[in-house]
Amino acid sequence: MFKNMNYHKCRKFLYDQLIVINLFFVLMLLSMRHSKTNIYQKLPDSLSEWTAESTVYFNDKESLYDYIDGGAELYISYGFKSAASRKYIKTGQPEVVVEIFDMNTSENAYGVFSNTRYEEDYTFGQGSQYVEGTLFFWKSKYYVSIMAKEETGEAKKLIYELGKIITEEIKEKGEKPDILKLLPVNGLDRSSVLYFHHYIWVNSFYFIADENFLLIDDNTDAVLAKYGPPDNRIYLLIIQYNNSETAGKAYNNFREDYFPEGEFKEITQLEDQTWMSINLMDNTFYGLFNGSTKESIFLLMSDLELNYKKVNIDK
Repeated sequence: MFKNMNYHKCRKFLYDQLIVINLFFVLMLLSMRHSKTNIYQKLPDSLSEWTAESTVYFNDKESLYDYIDGGAELYISYGFKSAASRKYIKTGQPEVVVEIFDMNTSENAYGVFSNTRYEEDYTFGQGSQYVEGTLFFWKSKYYVSIMAKEETGEAKKLIYELGKIITEEIKEKGEKPDILKLLPVNGLDRSSVLYFHHYIWVNSFYFIADENFLLIDDNTDAVLAKYGPPDNRIYLLIIQYNNSETAGKAYNNFREDYFPEGEFKEITQLEDQTWMSINLMDNTFYGLFNGSTKESIFLLMSDLELNYKKVNIDK
C-alpha cells in the first residue's frame, strides 16, 4: 500500500487516518455519554401494574406553549431547553403524568422549584414538595413534576415510586445560585426564597415596579425573600449585575421613580406608613420593603452589609 508513496505522503496519510480514528472514538464516547444522561429515556414502560404511553418530547418554546396553555412562561423565563411528558394508565385509577424539564443549569432548575413550592423537604431530588396528588422536585439541571388527576392511595404510591426512580437516575447534583449566600440567616423564611433572572417575578411578594427600570435580564441574578413572622413581614430584594455601571444605573432609576422630587433618605417612610431602604454595594443592589419600624429595616440592612463582606472575603 505504501510502496509508491514517498515519506512525506505516507506520513500525511497515517496522520489523516489517525484523525479519523480519534474522531470516531470521540463521537462514540459522546454517544455513550448522551445515552447514559438522557433521563427522558429512563422512565419505565410499566410499573406496579401501571402501563406507560409513549413519551412526548418538547424541544422548543412553540411546542411547550402548545402543551402548557398559559403556563409555559414560567419555564421559558428560567431558560427552558427541552422537556418530556409520559402518562401512566391503570384501570380504575386516575392518570398519572410525569413531566421532566431540562432547564440547562441547576440554578435555573432550582429557580423553577423556588417559584412553585411553598414548603420544602429533601425526600426527592435536592428539594421537593408533595401536595394533594402532585410531587415536584429539582435535581441537577432538571425540574420534575409528577401529577395525578386526583389523589388515590395507588396513585400516590406510583408517584413516590417514580420520584424515587428519577431521583436515582439523575446521577449528578447541581449547585444552588451563588446569590443565595448573600441572604442573612437570622429571621429568614427559607421556604419563601425565590430566585429568578426575569423582571416579571420582581413583584411576586410586594409591588415594586410595573416596568423593568431595575434592568433585570437573562444575565442578571436576583432573589426575593421574606423575613420576620407572617404578620410582620419584611421583603428583601437582591440583584447582582455583571458590572457596577449597570448596577448604578438601576439604583438611580429606582431613586428617580420612587422619589422624583428628591426626598430620598437612607431609610424612608412611605405614604402607607411602612419603611423601606435601598443600597448599592459594588455590583449588587439591595432593597428592603414593608418594614413596620425604622429599626427593623436598619437591623436587617446591617446584617446584609456584614454578610456581604463575609461572602466576598470567603471567595
